[in-house]
Amino acid sequence: MDQQQFYDRLNDRMRRYGASPLDPTQVITITASPDYLASYDGQVAALVACNLLGRLSPSVQIGYTDLPIHPRLPWAGCSLLRHALEGMVAANPFGNYGARPLAAGDFRFHLGQDGHETIVHGSGWNAYIGPAPSPLPPIKADVGTGAALAVVLGAAHLFRTRFGAMADPFACSAWDWTDVPKPVEFSPVGASLGHVMTAGLGSVGSVTNYFLALATRDFRASLIDHDHVGIHNITRSPVFTDAHAKIDLAKVEAVATFLRGAGVEDVAVDPVAFHKSALWNSREAGSTDVLISAANEFNVRYHIEMGFPPIQLYATTGRNWQVTLMRHVPGAKACSLCVFPPDEKFAPTACATDGSRAPQTTVEEERVDAALPFLSFAAGLMTAAEVLKLTAPGYPFSAERVMLGFKGQPLLVGTPIPHRTGCLCEGRHKGVHKAAIAGSRYAVLAS
Repeated sequence: MDQQQFYDRLNDRMRRYGASPLDPTQVITITASPDYLASYDGQVAALVACNLLGRLSPSVQIGYTDLPIHPRLPWAGCSLLRHALEGMVAANPFGNYGARPLAAGDFRFHLGQDGHETIVHGSGWNAYIGPAPSPLPPIKADVGTGAALAVVLGAAHLFRTRFGAMADPFACSAWDWTDVPKPVEFSPVGASLGHVMTAGLGSVGSVTNYFLALATRDFRASLIDHDHVGIHNITRSPVFTDAHAKIDLAKVEAVATFLRGAGVEDVAVDPVAFHKSALWNSREAGSTDVLISAANEFNVRYHIEMGFPPIQLYATTGRNWQVTLMRHVPGAKACSLCVFPPDEKFAPTACATDGSRAPQTTVEEERVDAALPFLSFAAGLMTAAEVLKLTAPGYPFSAERVMLGFKGQPLLVGTPIPHRTGCLCEGRHKGVHKAAIAGSRYAVLAS
């Protein structure tokens, strides 16, 4: 495959979305304040910036000084610069990636609370982009979520404005998904999450597992997806590479290899569609603590809800530059089929306790498989943030549905998810559902 064919496939989903790739002749140089780069949050920002910007543009240079990777991150002690650079080259072997000082004409993407006229800064659960200095309150705890979110916000601005200056400030909190930063010191780094099952390892599912692994390796991962890595998947996932696409590697295997390399010891894979998965269909009651339901094929929502799921967390990318985070708590709130109802043509009636296996589709499946890289990163990050907050006292801290818009100045809106009249969850036996999730870590959240 020649270079042009590679880029045609690489940018296929971006063009389907109605967007054009960035100017490949405009070099982006990532710089960072030394004190920020030495911190956990700063290194998360650096790793995510290289990963995401390297998938948005074929012309990225690293302009910060090399350091050993932080001891609380995967790959601790390795060269930060080398690891980041190798990741960019693995995703795009035709790209112009390297390490050099900032040069005249470069677009500067600066990480830190100060050090340049415009900055990308995350501290704790808070994120900020705009003119320096950063207004964020200093957080002592290692968190990483705000740092990663700031990079995603900065990348979205860069893409939307085509290298425009970040003149308008924006700050927000990933703790409660509002535009008011919070001085929260809770750290998810190293937390024990339990058994995390992911249905769908495309862009959102793979991104979620990437961000989980940056924070902790103390969880059991079960990965379910029938699909394989293609070149068009590379820009929307921090895990997939050109080498994966060349050998048509199963997505579950690519993510499993990443997780094991990051230090997650207990990883199980099932390279089949969700409704055929033994990991799901043969699981013991209460054995799955949280389900990341990131698939949208084969009427997956129906099969999930028929199986009496634990708490579900996931995010979707929309056609208007938005990401929507959703949470479904068993029995307490609306289920996922309240949001994505089955097509009445195929499923006029359905009960959560019947044995129906009739072919069905959902509204969600009608979405075109197209998204911008920063939307997929945002969706996975928001999902991972919610999983990481499950261990915090007082969870949850936001509405069941949160929309983050990138069309103009970033916008965060939280809303409840109402029950849908006629949904199968209306007839689901709450006692049976409670018994199915009894013993799981977060069953206490259910009503």
